[in-house]
Amino acid sequence: MWTNWSGCQTSEAAVVAASSIRQLQDQISSATGPLRPVGAGHSFTPLVTGGGQILRLDHFEKPTVLSSSEGTARVNANARLHELSAALGDKGQAFRNLGDINVQSLAGAMSTATHGTGQTLPCIAAEMSGAQLLTGTGDLVEIASEDLPGVQVSLGLLGILLEIELNTVPAFNLRRRVGVRPLEDLLAHMHDNWAAHRCYEFFLLPHSGKGVQISHDVTPDAPSKPPVDLDALGLQVMKAASALRHVHPSLQRAVLGLMLKLQSDEDYIGESWRVLSSTRAMRFNEMEYHLPPAEAEAVLREITRVIETRHRDVWFPIEVRQTAGDSAWLSPFQHGARVSVAVHMHSSQDYAGFFRDCEAIFRAAGGRPHWGKMHSLKRRDLEELYPDLGKFDALRARLDPKGRFLSPPLAEMFLP
Repeated sequence: MWTNWSGCQTSEAAVVAASSIRQLQDQISSATGPLRPVGAGHSFTPLVTGGGQILRLDHFEKPTVLSSSEGTARVNANARLHELSAALGDKGQAFRNLGDINVQSLAGAMSTATHGTGQTLPCIAAEMSGAQLLTGTGDLVEIASEDLPGVQVSLGLLGILLEIELNTVPAFNLRRRVGVRPLEDLLAHMHDNWAAHRCYEFFLLPHSGKGVQISHDVTPDAPSKPPVDLDALGLQVMKAASALRHVHPSLQRAVLGLMLKLQSDEDYIGESWRVLSSTRAMRFNEMEYHLPPAEAEAVLREITRVIETRHRDVWFPIEVRQTAGDSAWLSPFQHGARVSVAVHMHSSQDYAGFFRDCEAIFRAAGGRPHWGKMHSLKRRDLEELYPDLGKFDALRARLDPKGRFLSPPLAEMFLP
């Protein structure tokens, strides 16, 4: 049985692997039900489940980097981000920006509009400048420039991405600084901090009145020794503190306060892709919405209130980032910057009620969901949020006329 990273999505469908274009074409032509490509399984939505077969592409016979020149590289679309980062680094190149998980496939990250943080930095998909795609008819095509905005964020609905041409920048080092701040300071100064730093984000820690801010800025200095990664330990402490709440509510706040007093500021330098990435050992489920920047503070205050009054069992940090706008038809960042707010619950907890309440707040503020994170949107909702949805429909009809890649869960969103 296939399962995603957190365990919230499972499938009994056959998992098949392909190592060549010929094998992929055979699988497309012989399929008796929808085919769904899979990357690292880090999405929480049913992007892989619900079909007749699951296609693994991690053994596809293709070099990690096929070619490169100044400012661009053509790469294996199904290589992992950390593999691509290392290979590009060997050539003196780098991704402009990355999220904090680098085990995803590039195709999966782009197809779901995965992003990092930075007021002037777009999501990873916006860096796609060309692509090679195996369509639902089994044809191998180079994507024309006029179709590129539809392919950049496509949820695997148009075919199988095999090669991606992407914009790159010269390899660079980042200085990472981490510190604990009061909740009010984080909310009052978040927009100033996004303007002041290349990359900036913060995590609000429920029931503590505080949070952790992280900034990254380009530096010419050489890498320094990274500090010990205590994120996993911190999460374990927050989990234990939540359990103590049932003994007495004050115990939770006291343990969190002690933990934050012991948290020392971090300040170190490393290669961009190594500094931006984090290890996620503790499994969780996640919902993330992208909001108009002016709505972010009110939304965060409301979610904090909801946790304090209705969902006191929530202890996972709330992550807050910002991403520049782009022009992809299905990009949540289309036509303007967005502030992303992500809420989480441990994989063993029932998240339904909390996520439902958060989604109501997000949607009332004009939010668009992260395609790989939990949401309840259907076709009518997408029509309100994405003005170019009809263009995507037409492109999907042309590249996959028989719906080879359209599973029942995705049909609820993409069939008119």
